[in-house]
Amino acid sequence: MSSTASRLADLAGLLRDPTPEGRSALLACVTDLYLSGSEICSDEARDGFGLLLVDIARMAGADAQQAMAKSLGHDDTPPLGVVDFLLEQPGWVAAPFLAATPALDDQALTELIDTHGNTHAAGIAQRQGLSSVLVRKILTTGNDVALVSLAENHDAPLQRADFETLKAAAPALPHLQAALVDRHDLPADVAVALMWHTGPHLGRRALDQALAVTTDALSLAIEAAAAIGMAEGKASPHPEEAASYAVQKYSRHELKEPLVVRLLRDGDMDRFYACLDKLTDIDRATGEAIMAERSGFALMVACRAARFARSTFSTLVRLGEDGAQRSTDQTFDLMSAFETLDDASAERLLGFWQVLFAGAELADADDAGDTRQAS
Repeated sequence: MSSTASRLADLAGLLRDPTPEGRSALLACVTDLYLSGSEICSDEARDGFGLLLVDIARMAGADAQQAMAKSLGHDDTPPLGVVDFLLEQPGWVAAPFLAATPALDDQALTELIDTHGNTHAAGIAQRQGLSSVLVRKILTTGNDVALVSLAENHDAPLQRADFETLKAAAPALPHLQAALVDRHDLPADVAVALMWHTGPHLGRRALDQALAVTTDALSLAIEAAAAIGMAEGKASPHPEEAASYAVQKYSRHELKEPLVVRLLRDGDMDRFYACLDKLTDIDRATGEAIMAERSGFALMVACRAARFARSTFSTLVRLGEDGAQRSTDQTFDLMSAFETLDDASAERLLGFWQVLFAGAELADADDAGDTRQAS
């Protein structure tokens, strides 16, 4: 902030400048003058500054109003007239003030969300020291911008139920997916499940977050999820003929990569899924989810677990594109991940998916992985 003397010297010239730029500069100048002595302002002087600031702000426009909101955000006693004025502006204008001001307590902020709807929730979601009460209130708005702001606020005390709410909204909101993936307090099962939504937008970042989850962490997270009533699915069986076909091919040592590629190319999906299951121990529902995951990272994990060659994976992912073309960067990331992901991590992640989406037991999934490695 410039010294009071220099700002007063600027004031005379700014008062004679009727341009939008001049009005914005005038608003910034008067805001600085107020802040330079706000701690010793009398109530009358504060009210007078408030009237002046509001009059200038009306002429200065929304960008200048937002700048004033940011400047006043850390003032303990902003002029009430200015506060009322800012709270009547669009949410993006008031956001810097709402994110920082100590002049509004939880009750006032809660009432503000009630009276202004969702427009101000995003600014409030950015506050440091955000209370659990306000977190719940912001989540109930369902406002896209507010949810992203809340997820980006690593100081916000999010609990398991809050992450579940955000996870449910994430599929349609790439920015929310990115914000969640970057949180270090993301519950283990949410991190694993989130990859199914974040893969197309975040690629390797989503995979790395899922791979960072340990078996113990996931087991504890699933217990916590069960305690709040998270429903688990049941493993989906393959059609009898397809399952018998896969067993027969396996027993004859004919269950090879070319066969899996041919089945997918021919559209023989029942046999394809049954053979993929025989190689990776995944049920039909999880197999279908893997093929439907648009980024290709889920299929990449399955192919690594099955010990497929890079060329086989490349062919499978291309056959499964369903007309969607990946960019050069996306293809590079996908193939790079295939080359660097180790088989054991791929098996472990498949076991996690079984637990979360097919209802298998975690110990069984890990035992199956150990058996595959031993063989």
